Amino acid sequence: MQTKDGLKSYTNIKEAIEDYVKKIKNNFKPCVVIRTHKKEDYTNELQTTIYNKAKEEFKKIGKNIFLNNGEEIYVSNADIKESIAKIVRSIYQKKLITEHLELFSKLDKIIENGKLITTTFETKLRKKYSNWEYYVTPIMINNQKYIVEFDVVIKENKEKHFRIQRIFKLQDI
Repeated sequence: MQTKDGLKSYTNIKEAIEDYVKKIKNNFKPCVVIRTHKKEDYTNELQTTIYNKAKEEFKKIGKNIFLNNGEEIYVSNADIKESIAKIVRSIYQKKLITEHLELFSKLDKIIENGKLITTTFETKLRKKYSNWEYYVTPIMINNQKYIVEFDVVIKENKEKHFRIQRIFKLQDI
């Protein structure tokens, strides 16, 4: 992966996340704490239902532009829809769908506290995208430690857009 100056170079995002976790594992300080008693199981819901629930949770924030290190990151309904589509297609991520839905109501804090770990050029030659940035945020959900990884795409007009989120239980990394 090509990286910005000052960022370590990795061969893939998994390696970057593992390196980050090694650094924080013994000194885990969550940037976001979510305490919920929801026991809903969304694993068998249709993707549209999950997307509508995610949109509803995100709407609670009341804005769609967030600052991370002085850089604006946009989140649109299309971005949320793409994220949900990726979540429900992943066996691991779909098991955490309830947690993912909780994240959408705290997406502002997750983005604002995200640590940029690596960046890469657009490799699929999509003209509307130029680069990708990968961020991680340590969080707690119901006293369990998680790492949220999210991608930000830099479009040809230089706008940064949130794209995909993934969450990992710390013990699974």
